Amino acid sequence: MSAVTTFDSTKSFLKDILKDTTTGKIQLPDFQRGWVWDDERIKSLLASVSLSFPIGAVMMLQTGNDDVRFKPRLIEGLILEPQPKPGQLILDGQQRLTALYQAILRKEAVDTEDIRKKPIKKYYYIDIEKSLNPYIDREECIRSVNGG
Repeated sequence: MSAVTTFDSTKSFLKDILKDTTTGKIQLPDFQRGWVWDDERIKSLLASVSLSFPIGAVMMLQTGNDDVRFKPRLIEGLILEPQPKPGQLILDGQQRLTALYQAILRKEAVDTEDIRKKPIKKYYYIDIEKSLNPYIDREECIRSVNGG
């Protein structure tokens, strides 16, 4: 018996990927490590996204193959009861997608860490007035404020 493998490099909109993540259609396989991004990396990622810069590829595994079984789990910070069955699992891009979900869509402050690796909670905002000035570095326009 020969195995047939197909790859799909379809481009998806970031908003659609994040939406599917928040509904549980996209989850993580159990072997993925936990989310570990710090405040500075989150601000840098938000600055890149706000400028439509490429932020790297995301690799997904389509679920439904009975020969490949991974226990799924929701991305960090997301709680859905009952936990739905995912249609895709994130193989690469978990740190970026979790950071974007937590900073943009989650209503609670982001659980992150400072440069000394001390746990902190932050909310993220963009200074619109500054961001309209083409001479100001976009990272200087991203604000993180204490969340508790």
